[in-house]
Amino acid sequence: MMEDRRLNSRRGLEPLEWGATGLTVVLAVAAAATQQTILTAIAPLPLSLAVGLNLVSRKKLDDRFQAFVQQQEAKIAELVASQGQQQSELGNLTLALSQVGDRLEDVQKQVMQLNQGARDLHDYTRILDTEQKQIEEVLDCLREIEKNTQVIQVDPSHAKAYYNRGLTHQRLGDAEAAILDYSEAIRINENYAKAYHNRGVARSTLGDRKGAVEDLRTAAKLFFDQGDISSYQRARDLAKRIHEVGSIEQDSKEVPLEILFA
Repeated sequence: MMEDRRLNSRRGLEPLEWGATGLTVVLAVAAAATQQTILTAIAPLPLSLAVGLNLVSRKKLDDRFQAFVQQQEAKIAELVASQGQQQSELGNLTLALSQVGDRLEDVQKQVMQLNQGARDLHDYTRILDTEQKQIEEVLDCLREIEKNTQVIQVDPSHAKAYYNRGLTHQRLGDAEAAILDYSEAIRINENYAKAYHNRGVARSTLGDRKGAVEDLRTAAKLFFDQGDISSYQRARDLAKRIHEVGSIEQDSKEVPLEILFA
């Protein structure tokens, strides 16, 4: 009867044949200690016990697998969190770089403004230098006028002093005052060729075309009589130019110094 029960048990457990492997492992381990005793003790155990032992072993494996899965999930979660932190840091770095770029643009604009300011300062300095030179020239002219005025006060018949003062007035752009002094110099010395020449130039700047041509032609004749051929040609050419054009072409009211006799 026991043999039939064992036979029936085995037939009922055919789907559990995979449990035999677990039993074999148990028997092999037991045999390593006391092979004969363990075999004698286990031999009568039913196959269900072997299956139970195998289930226990599987449960342990499942627990270990679950523990492994949880461990991996924890690592994955940690990696995801780390990635999120890195993305946040990357975003902060990108923002910082953008701010640095904006700051760099501001610095470049400031540098451009400074360069423009430096150019403006250079131009302003150049203008100041030019104005200072002009002021110095005006002061020199005023001193020259004062010096010749003192000479005239001492000697009213000093034609050269009148001429020099007229020349200085003309350089300052005061053609009317220059004409008065040239006329006085000519009154004192009717052969004063330079006074005629410069008075003709001054009259031309005031629009007195006829008077300018007459003075320049007179100056040319006197220069020729005095043997000053270069001054003669100069006065003659200037008279012809004024007669044909109408006036001395110039960009400002100031008489060009190259057409004046010092």
